[in-house]
Amino acid sequence: MLSNEQKVKFGTLTEREQLYFMVMRSKSGVLYITAKPGVAKSAIAKSIADKMGYFYADVRLSLVDETDVGLYPSLSEVVIGDKSVKCLDFVVPRWAVEANSRPTIIHFEELNRASLQVRNAALQILLERSIGVDFKFNDNVLMMSSGNLGDEDGTDVEEFDGALNNRLIHYSHTLSADEWINNFAKDNVHSLIVSFIKSYPDRLYQNSNENTKAYATPRSWTFMSDFIIENFGKEASTKDFLPILQRIATGFIGNTAQKFLQYCQEMINVTILDVLNRYDDVIADLSKYNRDKKSELINSLKDFDIKKLTEKQLQNATKFLKTVGDDELSAYLLYVLDNIPDVADPKIKSFLLSFKSVLQDLKKINRPTK
Repeated sequence: MLSNEQKVKFGTLTEREQLYFMVMRSKSGVLYITAKPGVAKSAIAKSIADKMGYFYADVRLSLVDETDVGLYPSLSEVVIGDKSVKCLDFVVPRWAVEANSRPTIIHFEELNRASLQVRNAALQILLERSIGVDFKFNDNVLMMSSGNLGDEDGTDVEEFDGALNNRLIHYSHTLSADEWINNFAKDNVHSLIVSFIKSYPDRLYQNSNENTKAYATPRSWTFMSDFIIENFGKEASTKDFLPILQRIATGFIGNTAQKFLQYCQEMINVTILDVLNRYDDVIADLSKYNRDKKSELINSLKDFDIKKLTEKQLQNATKFLKTVGDDELSAYLLYVLDNIPDVADPKIKSFLLSFKSVLQDLKKINRPTK
């Protein structure tokens, strides 16, 4: 059973993270998650470790040889009766010794892309929780493995036989746009990319093709975000980095770059900051925008803490929201009510009363029937 402290930490995990942790913690069978490249297999494992206070050890099996996973031979002498016998043993890798010294999650990545020797060595660790005869992993060490899909994602993989498959706990790992945004991107990825994926969730992952080696994945979006933030800053204007992004975006996200750069160009024309700070100056431009563009602006508005907006910004937000469709306005007001604990704040209350009739309709719709 989990201690009270562990229960608190366990409560911070997402539903999927809780499931993975529970399977690892049982130490019966081996958690084996499979997914396309770049869909946060290692990220979710590290997230579990960080939230639960475990050290995270990442062993990428396709990049190591058998000595890295406990198959480096060593001669030792064993006394049997009155005789000393030379025996072949194995040297324990440093990461394994360190793992035993503290609560650790060991993640063996790309299990189905490793060489036969490396895979067999990793499987002994995963299945037997040991290296050689003498070294045993402590109970505070949890383990999991992951792999790619093969033909479906264009990777060369080895198929496992029935006996091995029966020892693995198979789970198809997926990542929706909402999960990526809420559990990672909103705190770690440039807001322009987050806004784009909110508006076009199908662009989070795009399969590779013969025309380009690069393609969009959660990982490559994050790489491009890091490029923007490190070189231009998190709050940089789109105008500052768009020229160079036009030259290199394809290298990060392949053919998806065309759609993203078009989105960037549109956002240069009118951003949510323009709406909040100088709405009257951009009314003419806004009148040309279709529903999708206004939806993008509303999504961007959700990224702002409404409590921190000035009176003028709230007035401009009110003007803008009165030009959008009823369903989008209702969705935004519900978002505010769900995320603002103190709607009695005079500034927030005044803002909400600007949409009194809409809120009354929402109350009628959500009123429980007898």
